[in-house]
Amino acid sequence: MNGPSAESSAVLSGGGLPRPSLHRVLNPKTVAIIGLSDQSSYADGVRPTLESDAEVFFVHPKRSTVFGQPAYPDLAAVGRPVDAIFSMIGAEGTVGIAEQAADLGAGGLISMAGGFAELGAAGAEMQQQLLAAARRGNFPVIGPNGVGMINVPRKLNLTMLPHFRRRSGGLSAVTHSGAMIEAIGASSWRPGGAGLNLLISAGNEAVTDVADYLDYLVDDPGTTVIALAIEKIRRPSAFFAAAERALAAGKPIIAIKMGRSERSQRMAASHTGTLTGDAWVYEIALKQAGIQSAHDIDDLVDRVQFLEQLPRSRWTPVNGLAVLTATGGFAQLASDLCEEEGVAIPEPARLRDFVAARVPGGTVPNPLDATGFVGGIEGLWEEIVGEYAAAPEFDALLFTSQHADWDTGSRRLADRFVATAANSDKPLVVAPLAGIGGQWLDEFRAAGVAVGNGLRGCLRGFHTMGAYMRVRRDSRVQDPATVPALPRPAGALQEVPEGAMLGFADTMTLLAAAGIPVAPYALIGSDDSVREPSFSGPYVVKLADVAHRTEHGAVRVGVTVEGLQTTVNDLRELAEAHGLPAAVAVQPVIASHGEAFIGIQGESELGPAVAFGLGGIFVELLRKISGRLAPLSAADAAELIDEFRGTGVLDGFRGAPPWDTAALAEILVAAGGLAAAGRDWIRSIDVNPLIIGPTGPVAVDGLCLVRTEEQH
Repeated sequence: MNGPSAESSAVLSGGGLPRPSLHRVLNPKTVAIIGLSDQSSYADGVRPTLESDAEVFFVHPKRSTVFGQPAYPDLAAVGRPVDAIFSMIGAEGTVGIAEQAADLGAGGLISMAGGFAELGAAGAEMQQQLLAAARRGNFPVIGPNGVGMINVPRKLNLTMLPHFRRRSGGLSAVTHSGAMIEAIGASSWRPGGAGLNLLISAGNEAVTDVADYLDYLVDDPGTTVIALAIEKIRRPSAFFAAAERALAAGKPIIAIKMGRSERSQRMAASHTGTLTGDAWVYEIALKQAGIQSAHDIDDLVDRVQFLEQLPRSRWTPVNGLAVLTATGGFAQLASDLCEEEGVAIPEPARLRDFVAARVPGGTVPNPLDATGFVGGIEGLWEEIVGEYAAAPEFDALLFTSQHADWDTGSRRLADRFVATAANSDKPLVVAPLAGIGGQWLDEFRAAGVAVGNGLRGCLRGFHTMGAYMRVRRDSRVQDPATVPALPRPAGALQEVPEGAMLGFADTMTLLAAAGIPVAPYALIGSDDSVREPSFSGPYVVKLADVAHRTEHGAVRVGVTVEGLQTTVNDLRELAEAHGLPAAVAVQPVIASHGEAFIGIQGESELGPAVAFGLGGIFVELLRKISGRLAPLSAADAAELIDEFRGTGVLDGFRGAPPWDTAALAEILVAAGGLAAAGRDWIRSIDVNPLIIGPTGPVAVDGLCLVRTEEQH
């Protein structure tokens, strides 16, 4: 395997400094293994490396030979620069190895040692020493506190893991938790499964992080699909820039985000020394970047399996899957699971007569129960498969049966299924309904036919292929720094339980300047006389600079001109009684046929984000909030709105007019621009409600929390 060049794998980090190249350490010509003896519990796992085409040197201060080869007392004694150094010694010794490597021009260090930042201050200090040595030598470090690296095609087992069974292929994986590598290997070995290329345990990411690995894999010719199991993205801008390149290169990324629960966040902190959070932000960010999600290892392998097994020329959007089987129960189950997994199985009316004429009692063309007759009537199965392979309503075909070693009948049908549809450019899949299929299924892979793992897993593979093929090729997470920074408004801040709050007038001015339409308002100070506003009533009257007015009973609706003075007086008395700011805001009652809310989260782990949801009764009814990282493109905003199309609300609920979604999209883009521009000082902004009225959406209120100079 030939990896990308050193130049192409460099990712710019903060300050414009190039990242060290991963080419030599992941695709080495020379390898030094330090600290391994024949008696080590890791010896059998490392031994296959001797079968690779790399030149291997052993370094051990107390052994004269390892695996029958001479051992050097230290790294300097090797007498030449080494591409990959695999250190199997402890933290303190690994730091010393890194310092030697810096002097000797090494290509990179792989460390499985624990005892670094995950153990507290003393370990963090050693990790800084490791980082300093790597920077001095300008080399990457895989780990520490990981399980190493495996280059499957080249048989390079630079890992503490046992030598699990694997097949070579196009799936490369990067994980923070090292044991996930072994789990991916175990799941991939099933009939079907996935062929493996590079398996990388990122560990603590003392020097080299997941953004670096992702950037390398985009250019790696041996990688066709990328799997990630991530706890934290340390450099979001670099990570999402690499994800954008992967999408442009046609390399799907499927990711498991670990640390979604509070308990697992605490576990991650003790394991890798990094706190993780913002599970919702990760979810929307991965989607925005065109990255598909998985929830566990089997799910991950199920979702990548067809992308890895099938040539790219056979990837389709799976707009129509044809499911063929010879058992009624299998067909019924396939129908149920396709609906659950979101895989379209059209039922072309024109095929009903074709099926009825050939299958006794056949009325449903898809999923098709071809019954046991297909095995006994010469040419019938081939006729059915040929018709379905040629049908324009289908862009993928699945033949599911038990396909076990003992299931000789389905094996004959599978052979004929493949032979009949071989000339089709559609993806062909053979999959056992449940359990592990026969090893003979692997023979189909060489013929360009994919093999699935169980019916549900197979459908998830189809779903992910289709989702990837439908992703906009310009999908990306933009760096918020591309938007010029906006200074914080100079107005006085109000102290509320949540922190420092921008005043009502300053908040509304801020929204309007960003391009978010706001309702008219008149502000009446604590000592100001009450005058009739320039806009007509009835009015909404409220304490202006109070965060939670409803809880304080500080909002009055439907106030007339005649009742305005009395209402203002009541609110001033309420403010005095509760120690609240006494300024009062007066607004017109806005005609409405819908409500939404927009939120800005300025302090997420991945950068500023915009949240969107339906307001009013639909907040509780639907329990749905979605969003995007800021800034948003017009296409991002349109996709975000489309996520709520299925509710029926946007088209007009109970006879109400349809929403002006074009204007709503412009407001979402404006909110994204504000979020990015205020990245240095906005903690959060709630625009709630955003009234959908006859003249378009308009913000009638806003709550803006800011970071003070001390917090910043």
